[in-house]
Amino acid sequence: MSYGILAYYAVFLPIVLLVYQLMPKKYRFIALLAANVTFFCLISKWLIVYLIAASVLTYYVALWIEKIKDSNLDSKIKTGKAKRALALGIIANLLVIIVLKYTNFLGGVVCDVIHIFNKNVTFSPIHFLVPIGMSFYTLEIIAYLTDVYRGTQKAQHNFIKVFLFLSFFPQIMEGPIARFSQTGDALYEGKKITFDNLKLGYQRILWGLFKKLIIADRLNSAVNQIFDNYNKMPGSIIVLGAILFTTQLYNEFSGAMDIILGSGQILGINLPENFRQPFFAKSASEFWRRWHITLGTFFKDYIFYPVSLAKPVKKLAKKVKKRCGKSVGKFVAPAIALFCVWICNGLWHGANWNFIFYGMYYFVIILIENITEEPIKKLTAKLHINTKSFFYNSFRTVKLFIIVIVGEMFYNATTLKDGFLMFKRIFTDFQASRFVSYIGKLRIAKNDLAICFIGVIIVTIVGVIHEKNISVRDKVAQWKLPVRWLFWYGIMLFVIIFGAYGSGYAVVDLIYAGY
Repeated sequence: MSYGILAYYAVFLPIVLLVYQLMPKKYRFIALLAANVTFFCLISKWLIVYLIAASVLTYYVALWIEKIKDSNLDSKIKTGKAKRALALGIIANLLVIIVLKYTNFLGGVVCDVIHIFNKNVTFSPIHFLVPIGMSFYTLEIIAYLTDVYRGTQKAQHNFIKVFLFLSFFPQIMEGPIARFSQTGDALYEGKKITFDNLKLGYQRILWGLFKKLIIADRLNSAVNQIFDNYNKMPGSIIVLGAILFTTQLYNEFSGAMDIILGSGQILGINLPENFRQPFFAKSASEFWRRWHITLGTFFKDYIFYPVSLAKPVKKLAKKVKKRCGKSVGKFVAPAIALFCVWICNGLWHGANWNFIFYGMYYFVIILIENITEEPIKKLTAKLHINTKSFFYNSFRTVKLFIIVIVGEMFYNATTLKDGFLMFKRIFTDFQASRFVSYIGKLRIAKNDLAICFIGVIIVTIVGVIHEKNISVRDKVAQWKLPVRWLFWYGIMLFVIIFGAYGSGYAVVDLIYAGY
């Protein structure tokens, strides 16, 4: 997704809101339906057939599961049939995404293995067209079908509601991953657009544009320059590149979430939050509870708990407890479940070895955190270390930041080999003395760096305030009207004047829109 799509969206959203508001309440869902189809087709054109087919399949499988569960069959037979229906719905949707997104990766892996024994075997990549948002709406489908099977969600008998839920136009870009219970009915209700929702929604959209256009997009050229030419850069610049990319990714993704959630708020749709000041976390596991929250809760509810409670896993955990004791055995089930979560997390981000490594990287780190949590508590208590002190918390924050930027370096590397070579150069060719001279060779002007730095400071200050459970918007709303309007118009002008778009700036895709 490029500036073209953002430009479409800037014009598209007001038109949708106007048409939606002018229509009678009972027909407003039609305006949303038309908006969803139009927006999807603007981006992915005829590939909307995948979304329509997935919606139809999901609709009927959910009804099928409900019919089985409401039948008079024996409970065991009923459970077995419902499980098979659920498996069919999930596997069918997963097969589509596996074929479209993972065929080349899997084909390459198989070919590499066969090539060991037969040098004549080669694999020619197949070019598939993948619709936008497929990874997001597929997870929403899995959650919906599973919830119907579990009985926590009733199967929807109105197909339009299912399609509206899976195709909501702001959300189709980058998520968040919602549950049907959160948005399914609300999208169909046709709530009136109120002045408060309009005001608050556009305020949040403006904040999202600030983060994306002032910071994320301005850093893009420098990040690309470093990662594309890392073999010519000293290790100190590679570290800078990892920090800049982490900054870019956060402001890009959280900024997009602000735009999406703000759009939903205008329409009275409360989409789930996806970020909660992740860089104020004190551990990797807490970081991931604050970053991409809806993906984390999906993995927790539909992979971690089912795997950890699965009979084979519980049996293995009991065996380990008998042989190695409770202190070891208690980690078996969580470790297996955590492994499944992070291998899926890595693959969800992309079909490449560096994404798999990225998942395994966090699996190892979080597993170590879980295993050492109690011993560290005992050690700090024994040594009388104040775990609430500024220095202790600063140490944990710095440690986490290092973990995150190393992870993002591998995440953004073209290949896993490139990631390791970059990591190696940090220790073998750091060249701190040449740091300043190399900054001048990056594709970013000094004034751009200055504007970006100011933007990061503002975002950080807002984050500190939010971490204290204080709403900046609520505080601004208490100011006198002239000051309040001056504040919001000031931000608007800042984005218009200093946003990284137009002449001199390359088109920047939304990073998560490709998943």
